[in-house]
Amino acid sequence: MVPGAAGASSTCQGYNQPNCSPTTTTTATSSGTLPFTGLDVVLLVAGGGTLLAAGFVVRRLSRRLD
Repeated sequence: MVPGAAGASSTCQGYNQPNCSPTTTTTATSSGTLPFTGLDVVLLVAGGGTLLAAGFVVRRLSRRLD
């Protein structure tokens, strides 16, 4: 048996329940900016514009076939 493993709980390790001992302490800094979440807005807008343009092309070509 591994010493220390008997007292460890997977709930405390996975979710850091209030009755478990805290693993780390963080201090909040107020710098006035939002943190970067990984979403690149330029690529999102470019992808939306591409899909919009493709929709107009398909609609235009479908009118000529009628």
